[in-house]
Amino acid sequence: MDLRQVRYFVTVAERGSFSSAASALNVAQSALSRHVKELESDLGGALLERGARGVVLTESGKVLLARGRWLLTAVDDIEAEVRTETRDLSGTLRLGAPSSIAELFYAPLAESFARRFPRVRLELSQGLTELMCDRLLRSEVDLAIVTNPQPNNHLSFEPLTTEQVFLIGPPNDPLLRRGVLTRKDFDAIPSAVAPFGRTRFPPHVPISVRVESSIPLKQISALGLGYGILPYSGICTEVAEGRLSAALVPWIRAERVLALPRGRRPGRVTHEASRILKEICGRLVTDGIIRPVKSR
Repeated sequence: MDLRQVRYFVTVAERGSFSSAASALNVAQSALSRHVKELESDLGGALLERGARGVVLTESGKVLLARGRWLLTAVDDIEAEVRTETRDLSGTLRLGAPSSIAELFYAPLAESFARRFPRVRLELSQGLTELMCDRLLRSEVDLAIVTNPQPNNHLSFEPLTTEQVFLIGPPNDPLLRRGVLTRKDFDAIPSAVAPFGRTRFPPHVPISVRVESSIPLKQISALGLGYGILPYSGICTEVAEGRLSAALVPWIRAERVLALPRGRRPGRVTHEASRILKEICGRLVTDGIIRPVKSR
C-alpha cells in the first residue's frame, strides 16, 4: 500500500465512480482501476462494490476511507510545514461547532487568522455536538468546540469554559421574571423546545418542537410555544433587546470543550487555532457575553 493508492481510493469513494475520480485526478480510468485493485489485493479483500450506477463502499472500505482521509490530511499538514522555509503558517483548518458557539467564535477567529496567518484557509462548519464528534472520528474536521460531550475513548477533550444555563421564553413571561428557578418551577413547565438527541428537561415534560440549531429554538421560545434551554452567551442580545426573557437554572451547566482525535498530534494550524479560541473565550468572558459558572 502506498500513498498514491490511498489518495486514488479516497477520491473514488468520495466521487462515487471511477470515471468521475479519474477526471478529478487527471489520470486514465484504467490506471485508476488498476491501482485500486492492487490496493485491494494488498489488503486482502474488496474495498468497493462496483455496479452500473457507480461504487459502494464495503465495510472494509468504510474503515479505509476514514483512516485514509486522516492520513492524507496529516501528510498535507507535514508538507505545508516542511515546505515553508520562512515558517509562515499555512494549510487548512477544518473547525466544527454547534451554531450557538459558531455565532460567537467564528467571525473573530476568521479575523484573527486573516491578520496573523493569511496563508491559512478556514473551513468552518456547524452542527450538534454529536455530529461534530462523529465528524472528528471520520477525520472530516480537525478540531471541534462541543458542549457536554459523551465520553469517548477515541477523542480527547480540553476544557474551554463552563457556562451558566438559562430557561428562555417569551418577553415578560411570569415564570421567568423570578430570575432564578427552583427545581419545582422547572419540573412544572408545560412544554419545551429542544435539540435533537439528548435533552436536559425532565422526562415528563413534553417536547413540542425539535430543532438542530439555536436560532429556531430562540424564535420558537419567543412565541411562547415551549421553553428552551441555552447558555447566556447564546441569548444575551435577545434578552437585552427584550425579545426573550430568561431565568437561571443553577444546576444545569454547559461545559464547552475543545475536542480532538485521540492519539493524533495536532499540527501547527490546529495548535494555533486552539490558542486563538482560548483568547476569544477570555475576551467574551471579560465582555460579559459568556457568564462562567462561579467556582465555590
